[in-house]
Amino acid sequence: MNAQPSHAEALPLGFVAGVWGISAVAAGLAVVLRGELIAIGVVVGLAAVMLMLHAPLVWLSVAVLSLVPLVLLQGPKIETGEIVLVLGLLTSLGAWLLWQAVVMRRQLVEHWGDALLLLFLGISALNFPLALLNDVPAEEWLRRWLPMWLLLYYFPVRMYVRTQRQLLWLLLLLLIAGVGIALITVERYRSGVAFAEYAYQLRSGYARSQAEHVLALAIVSCVIGAAFLRSLGWRLLLLVCAIVMAFAVVVTFSRTAWMSVLIGLVAAWVGLTWGQRLRALVAGAVLVTVAIGMLAVAFPRLSAVLVRLVEQRFLSVGQGRRDLALQGRLFQLEKAIEELSRYPLGGQGLGKAFPYYEAGARRHIHFSYIHNGYLATAYRYGIPMALLLIAALLAHFVHSLRQMRRSPPGSLRRMAAVTAVAGLSGIVFSLMMTENPLDIRTVMLAMAWILGLANLRTVDNA
Repeated sequence: MNAQPSHAEALPLGFVAGVWGISAVAAGLAVVLRGELIAIGVVVGLAAVMLMLHAPLVWLSVAVLSLVPLVLLQGPKIETGEIVLVLGLLTSLGAWLLWQAVVMRRQLVEHWGDALLLLFLGISALNFPLALLNDVPAEEWLRRWLPMWLLLYYFPVRMYVRTQRQLLWLLLLLLIAGVGIALITVERYRSGVAFAEYAYQLRSGYARSQAEHVLALAIVSCVIGAAFLRSLGWRLLLLVCAIVMAFAVVVTFSRTAWMSVLIGLVAAWVGLTWGQRLRALVAGAVLVTVAIGMLAVAFPRLSAVLVRLVEQRFLSVGQGRRDLALQGRLFQLEKAIEELSRYPLGGQGLGKAFPYYEAGARRHIHFSYIHNGYLATAYRYGIPMALLLIAALLAHFVHSLRQMRRSPPGSLRRMAAVTAVAGLSGIVFSLMMTENPLDIRTVMLAMAWILGLANLRTVDNA
């Protein structure tokens, strides 16, 4: 599992200057924003640079497993550990990009998807003065802008994952992270319902943390893996992990997460052989059956009520505007479109809140989050930037389709490409339509791994 040699014996002047530049900018931000945590996060990131240079696969492994603490630290307020962890991840990633561009002189851009995504992230920095003019605090803008750069972790994944062993190792770590997130989700729900007195309280958002969208992508990956891998041990492991994660998604009552699973599996169907499709159907049937059984075992007195609440949650979509949750989102989207029409080219700034009527709370609220990633991007950055983001996602989607067609039907590279097609389908047609993943740190990292699978160069037998 050793990656390519890092050639870190001598650090050229350009790289050293770049690292010092990152440190100086971070120190300036720490002084201006009075945030000592920024400096601590950069120190952690610079310490990770040495790990990145000498053991890149270990560095990527740490980045994968960081999904678990990110979920633990996520809450209504930004936690100290979360700031340090995110800044550490971003600093080491920035140093890696600088190392590859300045020292190794490698061409990172390989197709239109790379170029468009880098262009989108680069131009997004110009939104900062606009946000300040619209009374958005600098720290609020940075809190929302910096995590988007986690997407670029797919570049080192593409470069260092070259063998089957390396690919399986990272996928195993992703499984471990997914199961850890699922256990955290279930425990949060169990703790929340312990004090519930009425049936309707069981459907409260005790377990909602946006991590359910990461679990949705992981469930799709497990079903596809069970269809491809011939080893019975791997199939059983994938199925057990998928069952635990499916159980966790159930207690979040997230319609978007299950829609992403459904869309992803439908998209994956195209890339499977008939034998693989049969195995995927069997895995799906076992997954649903055992997950419901686990629900009855974990919550014996509440399982029947929970099943009815899940049914009601999905059937309520057919009620249209009578569904309060759907009604609130429609009011939000209508108001966002109205605000967008005022500044269609440049947007109103990342983090700018706007008022709308929240049907569930029966009052007007000020909120900056929009439950549609495309509309949210247009509202914040302007319509041209939203189109640029769509073009970047579609370019990666087309690239993953090409990778799928070029790969042998039963190979691990084909499995990775099919997983990428399924994941990107769920992101483009479900997650981006009903949430805004650009605001969610854990989803940004999960999307980075999906893009990494979509951009694998080779997967040798070594």
